[in-house]
Amino acid sequence: MKYIAHRGKTISALENTKEAFMDAALDPHFDGVECDIYTSNDGEFIIFHDESTKRLSSKNHQIMDLSYEEIKQIKLFDKKKNNYEIPHLVEFLDICKAHHKKPIIEIKKIHDITQLHNLFAIIGDYDDLDPVIISFNINYLKYLRAITDIDLYLLTTFIDDELIYDCRVNLLNLYLNKESINKTLVEKLKKKGFNLGVFTVNDKKTESICKELMIDLLTTDKL
Repeated sequence: MKYIAHRGKTISALENTKEAFMDAALDPHFDGVECDIYTSNDGEFIIFHDESTKRLSSKNHQIMDLSYEEIKQIKLFDKKKNNYEIPHLVEFLDICKAHHKKPIIEIKKIHDITQLHNLFAIIGDYDDLDPVIISFNINYLKYLRAITDIDLYLLTTFIDDELIYDCRVNLLNLYLNKESINKTLVEKLKKKGFNLGVFTVNDKKTESICKELMIDLLTTDKL
């Protein structure tokens, strides 16, 4: 089971920042690092979790309404520091490459689905890291599957036979909410050939269950 740092190592730095990614990259406990991406209004892939900057900055901008140059001017803060910056996807990938960590990239939202060709081109320079793309939006993943054989996972809090079938025919793996996993479901999915991830696990009991069930990827904030 591989341990994935959720938005970086967020117990030591602000989520989805270069500092959090570097701290995770330097921690031998983590096998990979997860980030969230949007597109700027001029098509750059930037790393941020929320659609708005309100929670983490003094301004309330819709992140997708801004250009990359405007986004670079935004300062984020937490209780420890008040001048974090919003990274570009390439900065995240460079950190992963320098420290041999598996990149887990969650597509939050993009302006146009054809921008996934640009995403694929960027990630192609980091093939040796065996990157993974995840999303709650199955249409993004289906589009990517048509152009690449990269490892893709559908994030989901709900699962039924129709979804299982849809994922199998599109060669998508599954990233499940920790509340939805049980032995019967996991065994069923494993028999059908799925690789499985679980999010977001921060307690030892669930971690132990995931180990017992041979989950492939475990996303955590603090384990």
